Amino acid sequence: MNEEKLFHIGIAREQGAAYAILPGDPARVPLIARYLEDPAPLASNREFTSWQGTLAGERVIVLSTGIGGPSAAIALEELVQAGLQAAVRTGTCGGMNEAVIPGDLVIPTAAVRMEGTSKEYAPLEFPAAADFDMVCALRTAAEKNGFRAHTGIVQSKDSFYGQHSPETMPIDFKLKHKWNAWKRLGVLASEMETAALFTVAAARNVRMGCVLHALWNQERKSQGKEDRDDFDLTAAIRTAVDAMREIILSDKKKRSAPVVKGIKEKKRIVAVVGPTASGKTDLAIQLAKEYDGEIVSADSMQIYQGMEIASAKPTEEEMQGIPHHLMSFISPSETFSVSDYVRLASEAIDDIIARGKLPILCGGSGLYIRSLIDNISFSPEDPDEQLRNELNERYEKEGGEALLQELAEFDPESAARLSPNDGKRIVRAIEIYRATGITMSEQLSLSKLEPSPYDVTAIGLTFADRQNLYERINRRVDLMLTRGLLSEADRFYSSEKSITSSAAIGYKELKPYLDGKITLEAAAEKLKMESRRYAKRQITWFKRDDYIHWIEVDGCESVLAEAENILRQAGIRPKTEEALSQQV
Repeated sequence: MNEEKLFHIGIAREQGAAYAILPGDPARVPLIARYLEDPAPLASNREFTSWQGTLAGERVIVLSTGIGGPSAAIALEELVQAGLQAAVRTGTCGGMNEAVIPGDLVIPTAAVRMEGTSKEYAPLEFPAAADFDMVCALRTAAEKNGFRAHTGIVQSKDSFYGQHSPETMPIDFKLKHKWNAWKRLGVLASEMETAALFTVAAARNVRMGCVLHALWNQERKSQGKEDRDDFDLTAAIRTAVDAMREIILSDKKKRSAPVVKGIKEKKRIVAVVGPTASGKTDLAIQLAKEYDGEIVSADSMQIYQGMEIASAKPTEEEMQGIPHHLMSFISPSETFSVSDYVRLASEAIDDIIARGKLPILCGGSGLYIRSLIDNISFSPEDPDEQLRNELNERYEKEGGEALLQELAEFDPESAARLSPNDGKRIVRAIEIYRATGITMSEQLSLSKLEPSPYDVTAIGLTFADRQNLYERINRRVDLMLTRGLLSEADRFYSSEKSITSSAAIGYKELKPYLDGKITLEAAAEKLKMESRRYAKRQITWFKRDDYIHWIEVDGCESVLAEAENILRQAGIRPKTEEALSQQV
């Protein structure tokens, strides 16, 4: 026996990690590890193959546990000796409940202990149950990825063939009787490791969760129902990795969160969000008129002076006398950060509330809105001017796509939400990582040091048929050109501009025409295409926020009436109703 390494899994204690993902099959280990940053092989001994990597800035081990409870328990025991605190098993199962279709995910809340290993750890009366936070994280990860998942109890057994060929066993009557009992009790699926892992985790004070991929369902087959074998485990693996990331980030926030000495009353605001050309401005103005509100713009380009047409700023006539804040207050030559926006928007909201009005946040810049609503605090910027200049020069020479690919190598989450046109944000994300070793995604997650000061009712505008939105975008571009977008673009390029204002959609697409390189028709079509792509990115961003109440613009008779109903359910009433209630 090698005293320096753990006997079965073959790693030293100092090579351990607080977090682990546990497949059964050794061949799945490298497949899972490639979802981590800097994946590398760690050890291989018998059925125990391990890789290491990082996730959300924390070290994670991916270790195969082999088949059945005994080897799974050994793997978990030795990981605990090396410092394990939380683990997710990702494996396979066979469906028992008819609702479980091959390819579905099963997230166990508990497991029937029809195996022998767990009996060495706890009396039979003790339930083999998952960690509640783990179940929630796995369920959320599956839902966000659009995977069909079932949550409930599974059965863990020792004998694979005792389940699949019970008639060949001397105690076939007992096996069949118990199988029927589990079905009648609503057990979802059958597998071989979960009960042991849940019980060992309870005994060793480790958080444990599990996500299983249903390979088949023998009950459906036996009844002649549609059933097919499905061996693609991608959904289960992605769910396990995404859930583990959320657990790690949650742990970090808990460690960094200050002690709350008192609870302050939250500030009530309304937010109108959604993709470009969806009708946000019109709705926000109508709501402001009915609810005695003022509008705070959440558009990263409407802040600039002289960019009226490209940023679709409402005209004085369209504003209908409603005050609008954070519009046209800086020159296009000035840079403007998310932290600048959070600070100024917070001040505007406080001023509106102090005057007894309702703040209505309106716009499509998702990072601005999320940073404000989620109360993301930004550390004072201390930029490395030399590094920033080098990155800006590379952006100009190589283009945004090249830098975005570089960012994706160490911060795929930030890279996924940015476009090649987001020059300043791409540069800033790379700069942060180079200077601190912490990705922008991790910084944003860890910066939520205090609860949000806002009680937000968010209304999102969307379309049942995406083509209807795209047609509105095309018509808006035509109208912009009619209103003088070409002249505005020409003025923009003849004046000094910053990297943030240069990212505006509406000018760069027309530049080749202004330079005489392409026709106006080609430039207009390019602008329409880029606007549609931007709308698609906005929809993807906002759909991740489950606090938004969505209205399908092309699926309802009155968007305003739907919005009023949402506000009424949130306890927000029009100013006329408020006045009447005060008189009574």
